Amino acid sequence: MPDIFDPEKRSEIMSRIRSTGTTPEALLYQIVRLSLGHRWRIRTNARDLPGQPDIVVPTLSLAIFADGCFFHQCPEHGRIPDTNRAYWEPKLAGNVRRDAENSEKLRKLGYSVWRYWEHDFRGKSLRTTREEIDHRLTRRVMDWQNAGRPRPR
Repeated sequence: MPDIFDPEKRSEIMSRIRSTGTTPEALLYQIVRLSLGHRWRIRTNARDLPGQPDIVVPTLSLAIFADGCFFHQCPEHGRIPDTNRAYWEPKLAGNVRRDAENSEKLRKLGYSVWRYWEHDFRGKSLRTTREEIDHRLTRRVMDWQNAGRPRPR
């Protein structure tokens, strides 16, 4: 099926897609901040780490990503456009490969890597995602404290 927009209009639309400051990132930050409170340092878009994680909690050695369903090829919603397949197939496959490589680099640096899909922050999924992140963070903080480390200030 051909694109419904001419190339100029499609280019304009694509130029408006942001790589940072997206709604899923903002929701992820809110969830992590509410779960951890203000005593924990939380970094956003850590450019000095592989893959530039959306959220980093340095004390807990934790990197969290909110991946877009299209650009990171979610198994549920990821698809390759019918137009310009010669461009999109290698581009999207490269994104998936790069994500896996960056996750591995982060693990080698001692980070745990959590990845969530864009659709996890929509509709009914948002509540489940919020509860899951809160549960995982609570468990991680308890493990950190049980290792004899003082609570951060």
